[in-house]
Amino acid sequence: MFKILTKSIIVKDKEILILKRSENSSFGGKLWDIPGGKLEFGETLKESIIREIKEETNIDINIKKTIASTSSINKSNDKQFITLIYLCEYHSGDIKLDDEHIDYKWIKPKDALNLPMVYYAIEGVKAILEECKHGHK
Repeated sequence: MFKILTKSIIVKDKEILILKRSENSSFGGKLWDIPGGKLEFGETLKESIIREIKEETNIDINIKKTIASTSSINKSNDKQFITLIYLCEYHSGDIKLDDEHIDYKWIKPKDALNLPMVYYAIEGVKAILEECKHGHK
């Protein structure tokens, strides 16, 4: 079975938003993550990322483009997870975290790599660093 995840690197003033997962989380407890979640049946990818960011953080964003993707297999439950990571710009709103997260930070991308992060978040941060290196945003 496949699950599709839409995740985001949200940029504001040259920093990115990361979220710390709750220790009770079924995945990645106490690790730092990037906003996003599972695609629901009938949603477009962009609808999914907008909904997930609103649910998790209460902020509004502008989607720029897809910057990375990952694929992983969980052999214990025979699921394959496809993760699409979008570059987004913060637009408006004050952050209010959902129950899945216990903390958040706006942080320089290079500094985020020093924190314990879920695997796809690392790929997203590396992708944004590559974008910055080439002068794109």
